[in-house]
Formats: sequence, structure tokens, C-alpha cells
Amino acid sequence: MTSLTENKSTGLTKQENKLIRSVFTRSMWLMFCTSYTKQQGTTFAWTMIPYLEDIYGKETDEFYASMARHQNFFNTTPGMSPFIFALVIAMEQERKAALDNGKEFDDAAIESIKVALMGPLAGIGDSIFVGALRIIAIGVAIGFSQSGSWLGPILFLLVFNIPNLLIRYFATYYGFKVGTSFISQALESGAITAFTKGFSIMGLIMTGAMTAQYVSFTTTFAADFGETTFVLQTVLDSILPGMLPLGITMAAFVYLRKHNNPVKLLVIMFIASVVLTLLGICG
Repeated sequence: MTSLTENKSTGLTKQENKLIRSVFTRSMWLMFCTSYTKQQGTTFAWTMIPYLEDIYGKETDEFYASMARHQNFFNTTPGMSPFIFALVIAMEQERKAALDNGKEFDDAAIESIKVALMGPLAGIGDSIFVGALRIIAIGVAIGFSQSGSWLGPILFLLVFNIPNLLIRYFATYYGFKVGTSFISQALESGAITAFTKGFSIMGLIMTGAMTAQYVSFTTTFAADFGETTFVLQTVLDSILPGMLPLGITMAAFVYLRKHNNPVKLLVIMFIASVVLTLLGICG
């Protein structure tokens, strides 16, 4: 069996499967060197080095020209980057084959596919990794951690990283498998918009559930009016259970959305809790 023999289960050759594993591993370093001007651009080019050397030859003019092309601004969710790497490598291979056969190839097409993909995939990736996976992992782990169980941090790592690694690997695989046609089909069908919206809604649902379960704040304020006692917490619960935790969460959210310092918010909450306790409003 040669390296070019096609695997019947994956439809890829042995060499392509080796390339997938290599891209999967090297793409882990995408956030290793970022800057305000290029974001992940420098590390993107570094990740491409062995593949470009394999395509154009080591230290050739074509290799340096391709390295220069890939050092432009690039920014996407790291977990979705293997899909883009796979497509770009496939396009570089197509470019080399076209030039070897005396045909023309538009170099701008490679940069265009990177620019076109990094935004939509960042939207999907942020919804999956930040908006859904991270919150689900915290929701699973926080209950165990509050009870002092060592399973808390272990479950967080497992719940977050197992889907993360699977998505990274299969994103690389499908990048090579389906090629550039997938993106045009996904954009035309609206699949990218549907994925982004679906995972955003899931993240919001999980945030609301965690707020109701883990943010605890009640008031002890009460007043006597003759034969009647006014208990503020009872009135609030009759209007909307969990109103105060929801209000505190939304206030903190609005405060942080204005790019204020989280540490300053914690100090404000600490001082407010001491003052309200001394006044007999909570505690």
C-alpha cells in the first residue's frame, strides 16, 4: 500500500490523513503570538511553514512569496481555524499545480477566502466555544465545586475540551474533504446564519439558568403597619421570583459592557453588600 492509497472510510489518502493530523496539532499555536496590527497573522504564517515548504520547496522564492502573503491581518476563533488552514493549504496546492501546468492562478483568491471565512467562522466559533460550551462546562462544574468535590475542575476540563478537540479535528478533515465549495453552499443556504443564531440562543438560555440557580440575593427588609407586616421579599417574589438576582446580574452586565474594570465592579459589590447589611436591608 502506497502513501497515495485512498482510505475507503475517509475518502482521503494516507498522506492527506497525515497532513490533517499535522494541521490539527500546529493550529493549537494560533494564539501564541498576536498583535494589535495583525492579530493572529504572524502565527498563521508560522503554522503554514512546513506545508508551504512541502509545496514550493525549502527557502525558494515561491516559499518566501507565499509566506509574505500569509502574514496579513487574520483573526478568527482558534477552534475554527483548522478548517481555514485546510482550505488554504488545498488552494496553495492548486496554485502550484496550475503554475506547473502553465496556467494562471489568481493569488488574491487565497487571501480572499481567508478574509471571507474568518468573520463568519468567528461568529459560529464564539457562539459554540464561548457562548455555549464554556457556559455549559461551568454549569456542570460549579455545583461540584461548591460542594468541595474534586470533580468540579475535572468535569469543566472534560466538558469543554473534548468537544473542542473533536470540532478542531473534524474541521480540519472537512476542510480537506469538502473544499471551497462548502462555504459558498453554506452562505447561499443560510446555514451559517442558522448555526450562529442557534448557538447564541443556547448560550443565553444557559446564562439565564445559571443566574437563577447560582446568583443568590434576598432582602430582609420588613415594616410593621399596625396589624399588618410588610415583607419586601414576599412582595418581590409574588411579582417575579428571582427578581433581585436578575436585576443585579443585568446591572453588572450593563456595567461591564461599557468596558469598565471587573475588579472595580467586585469592589463596588463588596462595599454595597456591607452597607446594605448594616442598614438591615439584606443579610
